[in-house]
This record gives sequence, structure tokens and C-alpha cells, in this order.
Amino acid sequence: MTRADHTLERDRELARIAAALDSATRGEGRIVVVEGTAGIGKTQLVRDCRAMAGQRGFGRLQAIGDALESAMPWGVVRQLVERSIARYQGEVRDAILAGPAGAALAALDGAAADPSEAELARTLHSLWWVAVDLSATRPLLITVDDAHWADLPSLQFLAYLSRRISDLPIALVVATRPPAENSGPLAQLSDSRHAERMLPRPLTREALTALAAARTTPPEGAGGVPPEPDFSGAGVSPAPEVVAALHDASGGNPFLATVLLDELDTLGLPLDQAATAEKIGGLGPSTVFRATLGRLPADAVRLARAAAVLGPGGNPWLTGAVADVPVADLPAAAQALVAAHVFADDAEHFTFLHPVVREAVLADLGPMSRAALHARAAAELSAVRAPADRIAAHLMHAPRGTLPDAVDVLRQAAMALLAAGDGATAAAYLERAVGERPDDAALRAEWGRALMRTGNAREARVQLRAAADGLPDAELVAAAASATAVVDGPQAAIDELTRAIAGRPAGAREAGRMHLEARLAVIRSFLPERRQEASAHLRGYADLPGVTPDERTLLGLLAQTGRYEVWPAEEVAATARRALAGGAYFEDCTGSAEALVAWVVALVALISADGVEDARQEIDRAKKRVHRHGSPVEFAMVCNPAIFLHWQLGDVAFVEAEAEGVLAALSQEDPVAHVIASRATATHFGAYGALERGDVDGAAGLLDRFAAEHSDVPSVIPTIWLHEPRAAVALARGNPDLARAEAFAQRDRLHAVGVDPPTISWRAPAVRALLLLGEHREARALADELLAVARKWNTPTEVGAALRVLAHADPDNRLDLLTESTTVLDRSPARLHLARALVDLGEALRVAGRRTEARDPLHRAADLATDCGSTALRTRAAAALEALGDRPRKPVSAGVEALTASERRVADLAVTGRANREIAQELFVTPKTVENHLGRIYTKLGINGRRELARALT
Repeated sequence: MTRADHTLERDRELARIAAALDSATRGEGRIVVVEGTAGIGKTQLVRDCRAMAGQRGFGRLQAIGDALESAMPWGVVRQLVERSIARYQGEVRDAILAGPAGAALAALDGAAADPSEAELARTLHSLWWVAVDLSATRPLLITVDDAHWADLPSLQFLAYLSRRISDLPIALVVATRPPAENSGPLAQLSDSRHAERMLPRPLTREALTALAAARTTPPEGAGGVPPEPDFSGAGVSPAPEVVAALHDASGGNPFLATVLLDELDTLGLPLDQAATAEKIGGLGPSTVFRATLGRLPADAVRLARAAAVLGPGGNPWLTGAVADVPVADLPAAAQALVAAHVFADDAEHFTFLHPVVREAVLADLGPMSRAALHARAAAELSAVRAPADRIAAHLMHAPRGTLPDAVDVLRQAAMALLAAGDGATAAAYLERAVGERPDDAALRAEWGRALMRTGNAREARVQLRAAADGLPDAELVAAAASATAVVDGPQAAIDELTRAIAGRPAGAREAGRMHLEARLAVIRSFLPERRQEASAHLRGYADLPGVTPDERTLLGLLAQTGRYEVWPAEEVAATARRALAGGAYFEDCTGSAEALVAWVVALVALISADGVEDARQEIDRAKKRVHRHGSPVEFAMVCNPAIFLHWQLGDVAFVEAEAEGVLAALSQEDPVAHVIASRATATHFGAYGALERGDVDGAAGLLDRFAAEHSDVPSVIPTIWLHEPRAAVALARGNPDLARAEAFAQRDRLHAVGVDPPTISWRAPAVRALLLLGEHREARALADELLAVARKWNTPTEVGAALRVLAHADPDNRLDLLTESTTVLDRSPARLHLARALVDLGEALRVAGRRTEARDPLHRAADLATDCGSTALRTRAAAALEALGDRPRKPVSAGVEALTASERRVADLAVTGRANREIAQELFVTPKTVENHLGRIYTKLGINGRRELARALT
């Protein structure tokens, strides 16, 4: 078969690929998805792309998907890395492995350590950093051909990379079958707004004329060497009837057209005679196998069949063993396949030149012959101790009993798949393993858990219950109840857990019972109609020491309940501390992002109770771990309590910077519940920060953007609290009617779920709105209610803040209330609350004619507002002082004040000597983002670079 390397009628596609490469050269990453049927020319376009990238000095990584290897986790990513280092040996190879390539392989080798969603997210982020590093010195091209056969984890990485590629010098080119054949991450990649889709069209009759004419050139060139195909049409013109028949039979598919021409050439049929057209109709795509292998020696055919079963890049000696071709005859058989343009000319690997040929070889094999070859492949791979995933991929297509240790191999491969996020294939492997060993309860339990990962809760429940019958285990009972919650609803799961707990020894706190109790508490705590029942249940565990993960879960939920139900803050703080257990709870929860929510709510309860020092230590420990080895979602979830903590402490700049960082880190994440909650919290406090700077439009823009991006996603409690900053924006814009409506909307939604914590209260903006509307009696009643709630919670922060609100609603006692407010807040860590109370007190003293007494609180307020970064509050204090004839101390330079919160954070990190890459890693952004920030920082500060940065900031 003659292989046509020339690309016909693809000038437009090549131009678009060249534009993508040029864009990547400028540091603007591009994604090109080439979609088309088999043989349409996708592979040739990928080859042309690689050639153009080589001419431009790109680094190049390549991989090819394969149907068999789709069950091997990270197979395509490993190809990308391993192909790039395969040609190196010795010290050069060691040096490469010490860099990004080695980091990628280390990330993949470590991926199987923890089969969890969180581990997958960390691995994806680690691999993304490898791509960033590989593109640091020169642009990078990543090509994946036949991506429809790529393994799921690798596709998840490609999707992850594609969402974060815009400011990286990377071109990602993916060739795949049409979308109807794709699903999951590949479909997301094809439909992504970041990707440019390219749909190569079938060849026209004019192109087929040129293709056929190239076959009619003289058979030999100078010196007997076959000439290169001439596509200029200079050969003998084929008959129009032949071209028409060729077009009809191939549909304009370049590969099929080439195969048909090869077959005509083999049959000796002239292309310039109309009679040949009648023969073409009887050929069609079914000729592929006959044209490629039909006339080859038997050893070559067997070798091709074994290579087709083993997959791309097969080891020649292994392939020969599977094909039962003697070692002495292997070179001749391989050479015959190379000469027939079936295999690429590669001494180290057997690779089909075109996937269509491999598909034709597989199609020619009957089911029994294919199963026999898979069995031989599994046996040969097992004999050389190949990785379990490679052996298991063949066992799935081989007869039962192929290997004595088949169950162990399948189980090991399934665990690796689960770690890589491919629950569906893992479940299929475990189902096959259970079929080989049906009485193994532990194996059936693993199958059930894998089914839960795929969303098949109904079948998962069947297997988990069967496993629990054979292996009584509270964890299995709890897992089955989780499946029941999905299938029949949470109430059915509660009933199931209650029955299981009743079967345990009464009053005992043995490990199994505690695990069931913890799971029951988790389900109940998030059901509004069962909140009182959950509260009563959790109170029974108030004396737990918090020494096991289940005890810590119960205590964490108890702390959250105490905050929601306004128990004494001291009691809630003590419960939260036992739950957090000096960092142990965080270690419990890092198995999944959902579990990390429990850590967050316990920490928020501690912060609300003014336990800021313990909370700070907990957050610092968590941040260090996440910075070393974490994902953007974990980074965001650890930042959320940090944002709340620093808001309580009155650090506006930190709050804004952290909020911006969270929103940036989560900008490309799927809107699942914990991601929505994190975005909502960042938006909430980011709006607070903007208001403190006097940027009302900026605050409104953040809130509007969140509403627009999350209009069709499920609501979670942090989204309810967004009414409060919306009310604050409405007040700042002089719209008390809207402010009251927003505050009351928060009240109604919180009461509907049985939640009304003292922090982030709807009552404060409601009181202000009602006063502006002249509804003084209702405002006073709400202010009294706010103080009663605060006194019940009993922290200086909330009591002091509530006294300040009441002072506005009770003008007769305003001075006394404000004096008491400042006295109480002096014992609180909440500097911004204190600054507000001091401003109010100073203004009230000035209005009362006590001008001398007014100066001290106003100067303190101005200093505190400056330290906190509240421009709006400092402006109020300065105006009041000017009315007294005084001036506050001079603030920092205008240039520094012009820096955004994120720019100031980058500047502070740069001053410490951190490189751009280190800053980017700490903030979970790209080095280009850091570079852009620094450019704007230098411009605003009027400096030339880092050496002048420390001086400019101070």
C-alpha cells in the first residue's frame, strides 16, 4: 500500500494550526480539536502540526490513544512524558528525570496512594505545573491523536489543562472522532469555549483526480528509485468515470481512497480507462484488510494480529511471543509489514501507520480468536511481571481461568483506576473479579464502593449489603445507607442507620457504633426538617474527647449546630477545639473536598466564638499542607475560614486579596456544592472589602457576577448569606426599600432551614433600612432582638457590634450605648468593629457639643481604619476631625494605595525574594499572572523593578 504523506485540500486547516502555534509563541495558549471520521486525515494534520512546531523551535510532546489502553490510568499522559525521554540514556536521561518530566512521573506514581477525588485533583494540579515548567523556556506543543480512545484520567488532565492554558505558551492539539462518539471530559474539551474545532471535509473530485494522477507517473525514478508521488496532476489523467466511482466508494475519505487505489494497482486495473470504474463499486471499505495483509506471509499476518491486540507501541519480542512467531523468523515478518506500510519503520516498537488498518485487522479476527490472543497476551505480560493495569486490560477480554492470580491483578488495577478517577472501568474490573471469586465479601465491598463512584447507587447498595452480610462491618453498613440516601432519599437512609445502630450493644461507644452514629449525624444535620432531632442526637456526644475521626465528625457537627442555634460561644468554642484536635480533623478530611466541608464548619464556629488564635494556628497548618500538595479546590476551602478570620480581625486588604485568589482558583472548576459555597463566601467578603474601600460599584459587580454565573445551580447556605452584602450595597446607594427586602429575604430563607447564627446577621442592615424609612419602632424592636441574640452567644465581638446598632435605634441612650460598645469591643479581636464604634461615638460627642472628648475616639478610629485598610471609615473619621479643626495622621503613599489587594499581596511576596514561579504556586495562579501583576505594580509605584520594590512599599 502506498502511503500518501502529502496533505491534499487542507490548506485552511494548516493555516489555522499555524495561527494557533503563533499564538502560543506569543504566550497566548490555544487549543485545537480536530474532529472527523476514521481516515479523514486527522493523523496527517497532527504530523504536519508537529513538523511546523519543530520548525518554530517548540518543545513537543505526543501521545496516541488506544482502545485497549483506555483502561490503563494515565496511559496517554505517561506516553506524553515517556516518549519525550525514550531516546535518551545515562546521565542525560537522569538529568531530564530530575526536572519536570520526572515530576510528572512522580505525580502519576503517587496518584494511586489515595483513591479519592481530592487526590485526583492534586494530581491534576501537579501535572499542570509540569506543563507550566516545560513551557517556561520555549513554547510547548502537546498532541494527542485518537483521543476518543484515551483513558479517562488523561482526558481529565487535558480538560484541566485546557481551562488554564490561555496565558501559557502552550498549543494543545487533539484529534478525535466526531462528538457523537465522545463523552465526558473529551466532549467537554470539544465543546469548550476555549477550543477551536476543526472539521476536515472529505476530498473533492478534483483532489481525488490529483491523487489518482500521482499513481500514473512512471514506476521508477532515476537509478531505479521510486519517485515521490506527484500531486500536481502531471501524470496520466484518470478517467472521469474512475474518479466519480472512487469518490462514491470512498466518500472522499483520503485513507479509504488510497486503499482503493492500492487495490486497483494490485489488480492491475488502469485508472485511465472508464471500464475500471465498474470494478470500484465492488471494493469499498471492506478491502482494507485484503489490501494490507491479504498477500503477506502467515507469520506477518499473525504478527499483525498480535500487535493489533496488544495495542500501539508494542514490544517486538512480546508481540512475537503472543503471535507464536519464532524469534528467528520475527525480523522477516516485521520487515514484511513495514514494506507493506502496515507498521512504521521502528526497530523498538510495533506501531500501525494508521488506526484504520489496525481496526481492520481486529475486525477480521473472530471473537474466539481475539479472546485467545488476549489470553496469551495476559499470560506473557504476567510472566514478565508487567504492571497490573496492562495485564488486566487483556484479562477483561480473555476467558475466565486465564491466570491463577487473575482476581489479585484485577483488584490491583481497579484500585489504580479509582485513584485516577475512573470509577466505571474500576467497577467493571471488580465485577469480573467477583465473577471469578463470588464468595469474597471484601471484594464485593470494593465493587460496591466503585459502583458508588460511578453514580450507580442502586446496584452499589445491592453489593454493599451482600458484602455486609458476609463481612459484618459498620463501614459497609454506613456505605450501603449512603447508597440508600441516593436511591430512596435521606429518610430511608436514616431509618436504615437507626435500625443498624439499634442492633449494636445499647449505650456502648465501640468503634462500629460510632461510625454509624457519625454517618447518621451527617445526614440528619443537613435536613432542615430533622434539625431539632439532629441537635438532640448530637448533644448526646458533647462529652466526646475527639480522639477518632468519627468522634471528631460528631463534635464538628455539634459545633456547627451550636453556632446555628446560638448556644453559649464558650461551649461552642470548646467543642470546636476538640473536633479540630490540633490539626487531626484536617488530616481526617483531606480525603475528599466534601469531607473538608466538615472541617470548615467547625473552624468557622471557632472563629465566630472569638477563638481567633487557635483558628489562626489551624489555618496556618492547613495552608502549609495545601501549598505543598493541594488542589485549587482545597486551596479555596482552606482560604474560606481564613477570609472569615481576617474579616473578624479587621484586615480588609487580606480579605480582598484572599477573596480574589479564591475566585481566580475556582474560575474553571465545576459548580458542585462545595465549589459554589466557596465562591459564595469569597464573593460575600470580597464585596465587604470593596465597600470598605468605598467602591460600591465594585461590591455590586461581584454580587451580580455571582448571581449571573450561578443562576441555574443548587442553592447552599453560604448563598443565602449573600442577601446581607446586597442589603449593604442598597444602603450605600440610598435605597432602603431594597435593603429591607434583601435583609428580610435572608431572614426568611434562614428560618426556613432552621439557621440563624449571630454572625452575618440580617438584623443589622434591616435596622438601618427601617430607620431610613422612618419605621423607628420596628427598628428598635429588631435592634433589641439583635442584642439579645448577641448576649446569648456572649462574645465581645457580637455584643459590642449589637450595642452599636442599638445606639442608632435608641437616640435617647446613644452616648451610653456607644461608650459601652467601645468598652466591650476593646476586649474583642474585631478591630474594624471597634473603629466603627469609635467613629460613631466621636460623632455623637461632637454633635452633643462635647468637642474635646470627641477628639480621642476619632483619632483612634482614623488610625484603626487606616491599619485595617478601610478607606470609607477613615474618610468618615477624617471628616469628623476636620469639623473639629483636627487632622488624622497622613496615610501611606498614593502609589501604594493604588495597588489592588492582589497586587499588594504579590508585591509583599516578591519583596521576600520569592521567584515568580514560587509566588504563582503559593497563590494557585500562573507565572504569567504574577508577571502581569508585577508589571502593573511597577507602573503604579513608578519604579523599574524588584530592586526598588521594598523601598517603594515602605
